[in-house]
Amino acid sequence: MSATSLHELNQRYVRLTDRCRSQWTFYQFLQGLFKHLRHEPCPVTLDFPALFNELRELGAVLGHPEPARTEKTLAELVAKVDAQSHRLLEVDKQIPPSLVRRFFDSLRNQDEKVLLAIIKFYLDGPAIGEDTLDKLDILFTRLVEIPRADGASLVRGRHEIERLVHPLLQHLPPVTTPDEEVEILLRALAELKAEAVAARRFPELVGGGVLDRYRSLKRRLGDSLLHPRLLPVLLETTVTFKNRFRQLWQEEEPRILDDTNRVRELQRQLEAHPEMVTPDLREALSTFASAHRRFDAGRQAENLRRDDALQLRLALDRILDQPDLAQFAPPLAAAEAAPTAEAAKTSEGDPQVGGDRPALSLQNDTLLREYLSKIHFALELAGRDRSPSEAIHAREVVALRLEPWEVEAARQLVEGDAPAGSLAGEQGRLLLQAAALRIRMDEEAREIDRLHRSGSEHLPEILEAAAQSLQRAAELDRRFGWLFEDALFRGETEALEKLHRSRFRLLRAYSGLWLIHNDRGGISPY
Repeated sequence: MSATSLHELNQRYVRLTDRCRSQWTFYQFLQGLFKHLRHEPCPVTLDFPALFNELRELGAVLGHPEPARTEKTLAELVAKVDAQSHRLLEVDKQIPPSLVRRFFDSLRNQDEKVLLAIIKFYLDGPAIGEDTLDKLDILFTRLVEIPRADGASLVRGRHEIERLVHPLLQHLPPVTTPDEEVEILLRALAELKAEAVAARRFPELVGGGVLDRYRSLKRRLGDSLLHPRLLPVLLETTVTFKNRFRQLWQEEEPRILDDTNRVRELQRQLEAHPEMVTPDLREALSTFASAHRRFDAGRQAENLRRDDALQLRLALDRILDQPDLAQFAPPLAAAEAAPTAEAAKTSEGDPQVGGDRPALSLQNDTLLREYLSKIHFALELAGRDRSPSEAIHAREVVALRLEPWEVEAARQLVEGDAPAGSLAGEQGRLLLQAAALRIRMDEEAREIDRLHRSGSEHLPEILEAAAQSLQRAAELDRRFGWLFEDALFRGETEALEKLHRSRFRLLRAYSGLWLIHNDRGGISPY
């Protein structure tokens, strides 16, 4: 056997063993995906130990003086590996790219060697279709990003990306994209990346179309996506999009949950006043119900689609932008809260009204009545069998972002366990009022921003209402100071920590509202 032919056989053998390792890793990936996401066994069974034994036997006779026999054995193994690859790819057709994304999202640690092997398997296939390109996009992105503790990702340096990517592409047919077109595509990617970074709100990012334009661009590229100059830039851009999407969604999700609670409270009020429901509002509420079902189903299945989140956001805005809302919501709240003369007589000196409402003195707080009722309503929906620490994470309560001691205070005031005038009673009243005011101020800050961006004529009304909130926050802060000094004098360290945290959370909401109130032309109450 000549030295050249022996070298060629060795190269083919090395390539074959590399393919087998990639197949083995891909097979394990399929087994894990079907087990944990499909909850069924993998539909293909392959005997890799026997294949590896045959490879070892072939490696031992590569230098055999009869090259024809070695060549035949090698060809038989290549055919066997090709057949296995075909079977694995047939199973892969059953798996949409979204399932691949979910599988790798569920892994805390993503081994670089595993990602490289699965990428090699896909690139080794006979044809790279649209779904395969989507899966490669997911895998390449996982390969070049470095997860951070806060859930975001850093992207590797360009030289590091090229070090990982270029060896994977060297066995592929060269991508014949003209240099002029590559330059145009690189500029287009830079513009899309800048547009995504400039988005300030989740609806702007998702509804503005930049995500769809970026996805369309990648689809139009086809296998040009694997161009050695384009792929590193595409991957950097994808990580930027992911980080921006995640950041804006983290800001938007509490808003959606909070506004959902507002709309539910409105629906509850409207049940007693059906004459207030206009045809447009009825249609908007129906749209909200459908959008919320899809949104909730996606969250429960941990497969929430961005379009479902956007549709719920738009449905909420349509309801909360109803011109008649501001006119009928306050009278409804006042009508529900105002006690009759007879009720006032029977409840005089009684800290509890109706057996399931917060203390009467708090219900008479016209500024916070709606938000105290919102807290009470959410806690009732969550159930009284949960501890305060569990209740704050209940689906009905989590959007309010309460502290466990604030939940406890609300329950004690409802049940009459903290008598008015006692130190515990006054502390509980303050904690509950501070929580309600914090929710109100956060809502007002978002509403001021929304009305200002839309150029609404209702902006002066919300600015005036926010000024009242700011004034009340200063009053509550003084009361926190008094109770804090008293707890310090008594040495009640547990009370100190609770008062500290609730006070600073109130001040944070206060400062956020004051800044936007001042910036949008509000008149300071001081």
